[in-house]
Amino acid sequence: MGYIDTLLETRDNVNKGELPTNNKMILIELIEKEVGLVNAQVDPFVHFYTDVLGISDIFDFSAVLEQNYALAQQHADACISIFINFASLEPTSKLHSWLQSAIRFVDCIVIHYLQEVLSEDPLPQGDAGVERSRYIQINRQGVKAQKAGRIMDNLYDQRNQMEHATKSDPKNPNKQLLLTPNYRRAIRQINKRFPEALESFNEARL
Repeated sequence: MGYIDTLLETRDNVNKGELPTNNKMILIELIEKEVGLVNAQVDPFVHFYTDVLGISDIFDFSAVLEQNYALAQQHADACISIFINFASLEPTSKLHSWLQSAIRFVDCIVIHYLQEVLSEDPLPQGDAGVERSRYIQINRQGVKAQKAGRIMDNLYDQRNQMEHATKSDPKNPNKQLLLTPNYRRAIRQINKRFPEALESFNEARL
């Protein structure tokens, strides 16, 4: 009997047992989380992408991303280790770490799309940094994935706001105070826009 089968059998036995309801629910939740983590390891890229979109079939990115696919898998795995699925995102400090890895995941697609599909060298766009310049460059091309470029530029700004949440000390303007980022606002944007970005690249058929 494989590991997954053993976990599922244990879950069923817990259901049939005489444990207090709260204990039973905790055990079942832990087992199902472990099942999800094990299944995700088959291909973290596909698991992450399909989970965010809520679909079972996506474009075969492994056929075109080459070495970037393995890198994207690592970032997808990092996201999954923080939140087992997209629906479980929480407005806490973990969201910043998740978004950082999610952005890196998409960057593996972005750089391929820009260089190999559009046949363009990444160029600085105004005073934007390296990552945002790539998003802006794609957005300005009027291509299938331009929506993804615009969305990722916005989400990168959300990441920056979480990372640089400070204000001047009203008692001493020369000092800065760290603030708790507005995680609830960030999660609303992520829940709405991140799936749209992935769908845009999926439909672009790299």
